[in-house]
Amino acid sequence: MSHGMTFLHSHSGLERDLKFPKHTVLIDARFVHEFNKFGIKTTPFKYNGIEYYKVNILAFAKAGGVFKNLSA
Repeated sequence: MSHGMTFLHSHSGLERDLKFPKHTVLIDARFVHEFNKFGIKTTPFKYNGIEYYKVNILAFAKAGGVFKNLSA
């Protein structure tokens, strides 16, 4: 979890550990509306009881997301 981060960020450490494809980032569930309101496809993903969403990396960058090396 992102422990108090209030800005859009990825969980690069978790993505790396789980061997996600490079074109996909994980975001916290609380930010999914930022993508859904524009019709951008998101996919729910749960790990260790925490809900994340998979988002295309280009959409994430266009939304102003910050890449963080966060793990679960």
